[in-house]
Amino acid sequence: MRVLLITLNYFPESTSIGPYSADLAQYLQTCGHTVQVLTAFPLAPQWRIWDGYRGKLWMRETINGVAVLRTWIYMPEHPKKSIQRILFDLSYSLTSLIGGIFTGRADLIIAVSPPLQLGLTAWLLGLIKRAPFFFYIQDLVPDAAVLTGMLREESLAVRIARAIEQFVYARARGIGVICDGFARNLHAKGISFSKVAVLPNSIDLDVFTPQPRENEFRKQNDVAADEWLVMYSGSVALKQGLHTFVQAAAIFSPDEGIRFFLVGEGPYLDELRAQVDALTPPHLRLLPLQPRASLAIQLCAADMLVITQRRAVTDVVFPGKLLYYMAAGRPIVAAVSADSETGRFIAQNQVGVVVLPEDPQELADAILYLKQRPSEAHRLGQNGRRVVEEQFDRHRVLARFVNHLESLVKVE
Repeated sequence: MRVLLITLNYFPESTSIGPYSADLAQYLQTCGHTVQVLTAFPLAPQWRIWDGYRGKLWMRETINGVAVLRTWIYMPEHPKKSIQRILFDLSYSLTSLIGGIFTGRADLIIAVSPPLQLGLTAWLLGLIKRAPFFFYIQDLVPDAAVLTGMLREESLAVRIARAIEQFVYARARGIGVICDGFARNLHAKGISFSKVAVLPNSIDLDVFTPQPRENEFRKQNDVAADEWLVMYSGSVALKQGLHTFVQAAAIFSPDEGIRFFLVGEGPYLDELRAQVDALTPPHLRLLPLQPRASLAIQLCAADMLVITQRRAVTDVVFPGKLLYYMAAGRPIVAAVSADSETGRFIAQNQVGVVVLPEDPQELADAILYLKQRPSEAHRLGQNGRRVVEEQFDRHRVLARFVNHLESLVKVE
């Protein structure tokens, strides 16, 4: 089977959907399929084209045996502005369409969303190449933009996006989503469950193995053995609501023996840094995103891992960091809506504690609760490792993913 995989992010990007797209492409190749990746130049998480890739309109390379074609993308000066984000999405959808014409024959086209407009790109390339397309949803657009207040439901941009959704969903041979909540969202929009497959992201547990708490990351950052380390690691974006994390850290005094690390980068980092400067909690540190190779050591150095989301975020987000948090075997405190996909998953699988979103005192109380109950913290962390082994192991998830893709091509 010849597969054309269209994805905004790809290796060597270590955040966003890049690692998952790369893993799928490489796994398809190990199964005997031929994969051509169509992607943009690396830009995550800094929203800046990486050194070595700037000033190019297109570029071909081979990464871990996979052919990759990169095409130009408009980089917004202010990615928080809606119009610039829309132009960003549109630019890649257009240049990937042009680039895709020159990628040869395909038996199946896979478009990874966001951006939503890649569904139109895949449909048009499917007409040209006479191949069906599979639409794989990593983030629900425009639902997330509306819920976080970036766009209004009645705006022209959202009305157009809703029309694109229905057009793409109707013409895709199949639709993949990363969690049950996404499937329910699509069903509420009139999409049959029979067309939707839940295909979660996965993690390579052969690589991401539990590490001791007292490790090199603690040493490098001067965290004492008797200090309780609370950590957030990942993207710094609007939907995260990380102001709650900063405000919760400010509630504690330095002599309580609790350190807070916020590790990550993103378009809202400057705003968050300004808040930290205003509150000046001496036991809170902002660190840049660490190399992916050291992620296991970084997360395992923590005693507790935190997820925050805006109150309005419900079934439109399932954070990829949750898999890595669980793999580290550390308890999770989630300041998220209880009826969100993240909140339901954490509570049902007993891998952490769920508290009210955007409530710093609730988050602070939960941190103190687990610090005072180490046996409960240990139990939740062990549950997390077990759940990720049972539900998100790379070998199991990707084998089912590839089987599903193969079944779509056989359908005439």
